[in-house]
Amino acid sequence: MSSSASASACPGAWRPAAQELALTVGERYPVGERSYTLTPRLAEAVMRSRQVLIEVAAHREVITYGGLSEAIGGAVLPRHMGPLMHMLGHDCAERGEPSLPALVINQAKGEVGTADDAWAPPERSACWDYWAPV
Repeated sequence: MSSSASASACPGAWRPAAQELALTVGERYPVGERSYTLTPRLAEAVMRSRQVLIEVAAHREVITYGGLSEAIGGAVLPRHMGPLMHMLGHDCAERGEPSLPALVINQAKGEVGTADDAWAPPERSACWDYWAPV
């Protein structure tokens, strides 16, 4: 579900204010064992994902990779979300926030798509608490 779709469905629903990224377009950031350049296109996908995931967190929910891809207009396909999730994680860390990528799960597995997923449940709870409406 996109932010605009939920806003029209629930006019009084809490929505985050649009914010710029804490990351810098053109800079390189670690993604696994490699590093990726944050392109304008990837930065846009990170900002869209951030808005969607803040709304997901506010409702104490999770979203699948496919659902997130759809919510951001297919800007990144589900099978290619690794760099997006890493950039979003870096953005959250720069802001001192819990890691929003913990809210994105593999539909079949029911958990994040990383090899070691032990980090996700506590981060997910932290996201739900941090982004809960006041």
